[in-house]
Amino acid sequence: MVYRLVVLLFALALSLSSIPANAIENGESALNDSRVVSTYMASNANQIQPGASAWLYSPRIVITCGHCVHKHSLKPAKVVEDPSNIYVGKPGATTYYGSIKDHVRASKIFVYETFDWYDITRTLSYKDDFAVIVLEKPLANVSVANLATKEFLDDLIARGEYIETAGYGFQNNSRERGPGQEPQKASFQLIPFETGMRTVNEYKQKWNRTYFQEDAMFVKLIKNGAAQCDGDSGSSFFYNQKGIYTHLGVMMGPQGSPNCGLEPWSENPVAAFRPVYLDVELIRQAEKYVADNPYVEPKTNNAGFNNKTTITCVKGKTIKKVTGLTPKCPKGFKKK
Repeated sequence: MVYRLVVLLFALALSLSSIPANAIENGESALNDSRVVSTYMASNANQIQPGASAWLYSPRIVITCGHCVHKHSLKPAKVVEDPSNIYVGKPGATTYYGSIKDHVRASKIFVYETFDWYDITRTLSYKDDFAVIVLEKPLANVSVANLATKEFLDDLIARGEYIETAGYGFQNNSRERGPGQEPQKASFQLIPFETGMRTVNEYKQKWNRTYFQEDAMFVKLIKNGAAQCDGDSGSSFFYNQKGIYTHLGVMMGPQGSPNCGLEPWSENPVAAFRPVYLDVELIRQAEKYVADNPYVEPKTNNAGFNNKTTITCVKGKTIKKVTGLTPKCPKGFKKK
């Protein structure tokens, strides 16, 4: 989510059409990562600019936040962007402004009708902030990731496991944006729900907020360590076990971290994410759409070059074989 969460004010939503997503300060490079991607918004017929962070679940399915695919300029109305205006770049690539080369356009977007905007006057989070983007064609040759069940996540929490997240963004207090932005990643330790909610409740009281999506999961942030910044929209938490990826949930944002230099650390900083087991049905709808609308490689000028056929032609006792794209028997011969 786009949260100014250092003081647990989840920031005013940043426009997908004008502001790129931002990610891990003090993280490590995620260049060439096979799953982290950036969305792009078409500014005209041939030009695009970076949008939100996202995660490649399967060759044609991308997971991100709901507010990343809604038109911020029309809020509080909930209007989803036209899929034809949204593109996704290659996994683990640096961002740039320019042509649509090497980017794949969206063909379908799945969101919740119950999605609701973050409201700085009363809430600490968006509501049902999840979206699935289906691409026109495969973006990369990746396997379909696993989806974490509640039991899977509870087991990771019980064992104090570390999980990863990755995205695009400021990554330092210069708060610079522009082309050439590389993705960053970091690992965080899962903590019990009750521990994370203690920090959330501190800020709910401090800022007089009435709503936080409390079916969340939490990780611990370490002071002066890695943390998310404003605009870390669409980043996902995942578990990578020897190259087998399990998607855990979409980032909801950190609470009590510096937000790339805007505020000091709090005493008990945490970061929240929306567990994916809440969203399996929406992902299944996207998978069905892919199955019902398979990608067909377009024909090129060389199409059929290697598809020559051979026919047998006869004239009395004379037999000739003719090979070609559309073979025909010579004059006086008949096809056998």
